[in-house]
Order: sequence, then structure tokens, then C-alpha cells
Amino acid sequence: MLFSASKNKASAQVEASVSYQTFYNDLSPYGEWIDYPEYGYVWHPDINDFRPYNTGGHWVWTDGYGWMWASDYDWGWAPFHYGRWLYDDFYGWVWVPGYEWSPAWVEWRTGGDYYGWAPLGPGIDISLNFSFGRYSPPYNYWCFVPRNYILSPRVYDYCLPQSRNTIIINNTTVINNYYRSGNVFVTGPGRSEVERYTGRINFERRQQNISRDNNRRRQQAEQQNNFEQQQRENGNAERRQNEMRQQQEIRRQQLEQQNDIVREQRENRNVFERRQNEMRQQQEQRNNFDRRQNEMRQQQEQRNNFERHQNEMRQQENQRIQQMRQQQQQEQRRQVDQQRQNNGFERRQQQFNQPSQQQSGNPFQQRQEQSQGNGNGKGRGHGRHD
Repeated sequence: MLFSASKNKASAQVEASVSYQTFYNDLSPYGEWIDYPEYGYVWHPDINDFRPYNTGGHWVWTDGYGWMWASDYDWGWAPFHYGRWLYDDFYGWVWVPGYEWSPAWVEWRTGGDYYGWAPLGPGIDISLNFSFGRYSPPYNYWCFVPRNYILSPRVYDYCLPQSRNTIIINNTTVINNYYRSGNVFVTGPGRSEVERYTGRINFERRQQNISRDNNRRRQQAEQQNNFEQQQRENGNAERRQNEMRQQQEIRRQQLEQQNDIVREQRENRNVFERRQNEMRQQQEQRNNFDRRQNEMRQQQEQRNNFERHQNEMRQQENQRIQQMRQQQQQEQRRQVDQQRQNNGFERRQQQFNQPSQQQSGNPFQQRQEQSQGNGNGKGRGHGRHD
């Protein structure tokens, strides 16, 4: 029994068995199979801005299996009820095939007037000793909506922005009441709790819809299994493997092209850096040459200064020599003049001494001259006169 309308063409397969070939055949038209290092071949849907259990679907309640994700995609019968989802930084969301059916492989949280759910990652084994409290999906796996919109057929329109997930996670608790119904994993909020926020909904028509969809899908699965058996008999499985290898080869060539582009960009950067280094070296050489030129000019200037200083010293020395010569010449002239003066004085002395010698050589005559002089002229001033 359901508490929400189910418009999807591909609902869950509960009873029909599936195989890897079934997944490959049904999902290949809608996405790309990728050889993933840890999990082998995984599937990536060809949808922009895709998020599992978020875009293109909604929640419905069933009496037998609790909360079931009803996908709006034609391929939704498989990836939302088998296997697990994984987010890869390069590819985005990829689906890891699995063979155990569940109405939805998710973990639930509640609190703060919100319900939230996140896809379980690969490798999570739901056993009797398992506890969701010990497993925490990354914050970007979660989708939170107000409780009263949990049954909305466009529930993804009410999902809050991922930027708020961390805050909401810190203010909500894990719903850990999982159980197995007919060996099927079942979890999520209780029916009575949800009805407190959404109200009771008539579910008879919705039960008929989901039963009719299950029967149609079971028939399609049986037809698909018969077709797979015929493919195996005709060797089509090998052709599919060849197609997968071709896709891998195409992917490998694309990666090689990307590596070539990265390598070419790296080489271009290296060439540019080498050119920059060469230009820096050339600039350094020019700077060194300019420094040497400046040093040579400084040395030449020093030599010129030294030569000027030498010339100045020679000039000063020449001036001193000339001054000394002039002084010597003046001294010689002075000596000559002095000699001349001395010679003239001696001559005058000699001339003066010659009459004196004549007078001192005839004293008798001198006395006569004195006597005559005394008696001549009136006898004034000599002797007594009576």
C-alpha cells in the first residue's frame, strides 16, 4: 500500500532476478560504463546536475517495504534499488552494480523539522550488528527537506542547499530503526510519525498502481532474461565486451590526448621559463658589462686624477725650483751688490787713508802749518795780550 502517487514507468523489481548483463543492456543507452580501479565497471548517467535519490523521483510508502524511492527515469528500476552510489571528483556520481534488492539503499536522519537521507556507499554491509551511528556519509551526499514535503512528487524542489548540510547534520540524529522484511533491507521514519506532518492519504489507488508497475517490470525482466540467454547462445556477450573495450580504448585515447595537452602545456611553460632565464642571463650579462664599463671609467678617472695630481706636483716642483733659482739669483745679485759696496767702501777708505798717511808722515811741516796758522790772521784766541 502507498501513501503517494507513483507515476514512474520503471518501479522496483522485487521478485525478478537480475544479472550484470541485464544492467549493462538496460543502462547503456542512458549513460557510460567506466572501468573504475576499485570496483570494476561502474555506470555514469548522462544527466547534468544529477544526484541519486534527489533528482527525477520521489518517496512513496509501502506497507511491505516501508519507504521506497519511485524514480521518474526509465532506467530507475536498477540503480536506486540495486547496488550503491559513489561520488567521484572527476566523473561525478557513478553507480556500482549490486544484486540485492531494496526499496532504497539510503541512510536517514531527522530533527529540527527536517528529514534527510543519503545514499549508502559501496562496501557497507548491512548485518545484524550494523549501526548507522558508526557510518557517516559525506556531507554532500545528504538531501534535507522540511518534514511536511517528504511525500511531495517533486521533493527535489524542496531540498535545501548543500551549504547548509553541515549545520543541519549537527542538529539532527540518525534514524537507526532498520530491519529486514522478507530478507529485504528496510529503514526510514515511521509511518505514523510522517502522518503527523503530512496527514493521512488514501492509498488504495496507489497500491494498485505500484502492483501493476511491479507486474509489468517482472514481465519485462523475464523477457530480458530470455533475451540474455539468446544473446549468450549467439555470442553477443563477447560483442558487448568488445564494445566495452572499445569504449575503454576511446576513453584511454581521450586521456592520452589530455595528457598530451598537459605535456604540451608543460613544455610550453618550460620553453617560456627557459626564455625568461635566457633573458635574465642576457640582462645580467648586460648589467655585468655595464658594471665593468663603469669600473673601467672609474679606473680611467682615477688614472686621470692621478696624472693631474702628478702634473700638479710637477708644476709645484717646477715652481719651487724657479723660486729657488730666483732666490739664488737674488742672493747672488745681493752678494754682488754687497761685494761692490764693500769694494767701493774699501776704495773710499783707501782714498781717505792716503791723505792721512801723508799728513802723519811729516809732523814738522804740520807744526809749521799750525804755527803759521796761529799767527796768521790777527792772533785771535791765542796767548795773552797785554
